[in-house]
Amino acid sequence: MKKEHKKIINIIIGMILYAVVFYYGRVFGDGYHDLKGRMYHNFEDFGIELEVFNDELSKILILNEYDHYKEKVYMNENIRKEFYRSNYNASDMGNGHWATEYNFMYGNVNDVIQNILSDEKITPTEEKYLKNLYAYTEELIKEYRQIVGNSPESYNYKKQRKLEKQIVDIYNDYSQKADDLLCRKEYSFLKTYHGDFKHMGFKKAKTYCEEIFSKLVLNQILKHDNQEDVNHKEYVFKTSLKEGLPSNLKQLQNDQAEYEVSYNKITKKVKVRATSYHVPPKRKKESEIDKIADETIKQFNKNAIQYKRKAKYDKTKLDYIEYMYIEKINDLYDETKKIKMDITGNGLVSYFEIMDFNDQKMIMPIVTKEEILSKINPKATINDCNIKRNEKGKIEYVVDLTYKDTLYKAIFDGEDGSLTYYKRYIKKTKMLTYSACFL
Repeated sequence: MKKEHKKIINIIIGMILYAVVFYYGRVFGDGYHDLKGRMYHNFEDFGIELEVFNDELSKILILNEYDHYKEKVYMNENIRKEFYRSNYNASDMGNGHWATEYNFMYGNVNDVIQNILSDEKITPTEEKYLKNLYAYTEELIKEYRQIVGNSPESYNYKKQRKLEKQIVDIYNDYSQKADDLLCRKEYSFLKTYHGDFKHMGFKKAKTYCEEIFSKLVLNQILKHDNQEDVNHKEYVFKTSLKEGLPSNLKQLQNDQAEYEVSYNKITKKVKVRATSYHVPPKRKKESEIDKIADETIKQFNKNAIQYKRKAKYDKTKLDYIEYMYIEKINDLYDETKKIKMDITGNGLVSYFEIMDFNDQKMIMPIVTKEEILSKINPKATINDCNIKRNEKGKIEYVVDLTYKDTLYKAIFDGEDGSLTYYKRYIKKTKMLTYSACFL
């Protein structure tokens, strides 16, 4: 009797183990299949994106099409990143390399092309870059089409399933060929070329950085950090405590600090960072830090208004206060004159950001406010409508509205009235003025 009970128990345990193994084996198998399916679709999307990308390059090379270069996204970053993620999975599952040079190269093409077209002129070096980039991309497209054929357009299910099973090897072989091709003499410079940056000279950038820095810090000298291979998008200047005894702000005496000042050649943003400093145990009151902020901002823009302020504490001690400002003149908001600033608990400006956009005149909108508001259904409540110049220098109407108790923001182009942005408020942010959640 005991033997029969034991036999029954063993049978039950065996059935349970079988069920568990079968269940999790199926889950694992389904998950593995789904992963390969996603990897295939990412491969397919990337190949199609390369074709679209080369179509855009051909417009530049053949038609001299330079319109909207600042807003243009030539390579879809989301598609590239998803492809990179799948390539990483393939290298982990096979014998490939996840850190492929061609993927990183394509990660820079938007900035490089925008810089090339910034003055609507193409130098011989820039033309060589565009032509060789087109030729290199064509080689990758041919390799891609040899693999998938017309499967993306015709939806060949059998072929797709076959490719999904081979996708790990496909990624590893494709990436190896792409990197080998990029090492060839005619294409290797694509990895390091970042444009001529002709619209901003070094001397002008250095002068502007020194002007900004001198209003924040006394007795320190900026020295160019000459590492063009690392700082290809920026001019970078640094200070050293050995060069003098610094004091942050002319009105205050602070602890010694080292600074880094960068000038972005594309966006024209200047950032001042305190890279090494000591905050003493004794901290100032928030009101005292606010006074320092007011005195500092007046040195740069007397028309600036504060639209964000956030104090952060380290337990009970004030760590720093973050401030954000924008210029407002006659109900016009100018994002090119935005200023960001962090001040530590002892009164040291640890971060400062401003844009070198003073040479650009503001062009008023062609479309009227009434024409913009007429586009909105009366069922929605219009909370506010403002005119602003965005960071790229374009005039826009910013409309805050409510529909069925949900807040939305709509942005319209000031020249033709077209809708350029529309989204609900995901997070309500307390602002001191303006509907500046978008800023």
